Amino acid sequence: MNASKKLMNQGKKEDVGAAKSASAPTSTSKIGSASEGPSSKAYVLGGFCVLLILVLCIGVAAQQFKSTTVLKIDDTKLSMDDMMFPIYERESQYAPSNEAYEMYLGTSVWDAGYMGEDTTVDESLSNAEGLKQEIINSETEYEVLYREAVKADYSLTDDEKKDAKDRAKKAVKGLSWSQKLQLSISEKKLTNRFEKRILADRYKEDRKKETDAKVNEADVKKDISKENLREYDVQYYYFGKTDTDMTTGEEVTLTDEEVKKYASELKKLAKKAKKADDFTTLLGDTKETATGQIAGTETEDDAENSAITYETAEFTEEDGWGDYLSEDNVKKIKKMKNGEISDVIVDDTTGYYMFVKMVDNNSTASYDEACEEAITEAQQNSYNEWLEEIKKGYTIKQYDDVWGEVTIGTVTTDIVTVDDLNKMAEDEAGESSESE
Repeated sequence: MNASKKLMNQGKKEDVGAAKSASAPTSTSKIGSASEGPSSKAYVLGGFCVLLILVLCIGVAAQQFKSTTVLKIDDTKLSMDDMMFPIYERESQYAPSNEAYEMYLGTSVWDAGYMGEDTTVDESLSNAEGLKQEIINSETEYEVLYREAVKADYSLTDDEKKDAKDRAKKAVKGLSWSQKLQLSISEKKLTNRFEKRILADRYKEDRKKETDAKVNEADVKKDISKENLREYDVQYYYFGKTDTDMTTGEEVTLTDEEVKKYASELKKLAKKAKKADDFTTLLGDTKETATGQIAGTETEDDAENSAITYETAEFTEEDGWGDYLSEDNVKKIKKMKNGEISDVIVDDTTGYYMFVKMVDNNSTASYDEACEEAITEAQQNSYNEWLEEIKKGYTIKQYDDVWGEVTIGTVTTDIVTVDDLNKMAEDEAGESSESE
């Protein structure tokens, strides 16, 4: 103990001595020299750096704590993290088609007109803007329906719970850990989402039966003209003086020599059609064959290089078939009997050469489809009206300062690229073929 105290006392004495020697300048020291430590300028610069770092930290913290709430329904908040999956669903659906749209239509799939299924979305919106509104509408609808289902004592069956898990597993399949992190999704999180959706869907289905029953189908159909929608179903072989190269998207014009050659081939094919048992296989063994051996051609290569194509078409009394034939020629075709085959028609107005077989000159398919579409629209409107009334019982707020910055087509497409989506589709197709 005494030895320890001596060592501690000795240490204190050495510390005091060192402090005195450090504080007493020698006769050769100068005020402001390096031996005195940092200058005032250094202190000012250091203080400025500390202040700058503090400001940056405060800025980052403010950004971190900035609200990312997109939608609030009563006490439930849906953030951008919650919106990432529905955005990914839409973007992964349309992104693979973008290249084709740009090549053949000269516009992106996002700038094209709205293609979704939400009947309340303005059709004049671009696909990107329309899908953006569709997401908000859908998330609002399902949150409200889920709450209503719970109020009505709906609960999930074991099969529905299993279905939710299966959907979640499928949704994340093929995604890397990093991709799932950036999409703010996990199998557990999606299972919960799908469980709510399944319950809401069952509730919606039951309510929709009630709202559908309110629609008077006879009243809906009374303004649809069966005469105007009389349909003509035809099969035909044709070629055009101009065509679109499917590999480049560019318009190609046939030379006079090519037109003469294909016109001769078409006449031979029309003659063959008069005696053929199957009108659809004049160019090959299947209906899907676009080109094939033509009677009278020199070689098989000549046939494969032919511009003549087999197609089917339907047109109505009201709309006609103006893209392919002039009004006068369409009138002639309308007079054809079922099973009748025309001679070659040369239409200088449209530039098409063709011969036609009348399959059905009085089909009701277009009328039936128009009636079905009108009834479906009326039923959807009936449901929409019911939903709007239900939504009045909730406080719903959309945060445009957050959602307004979102541009559909750019949010998840760099996280899960088109190549990634194609690879996942190929893997899924391969697994399906193996299981069959």
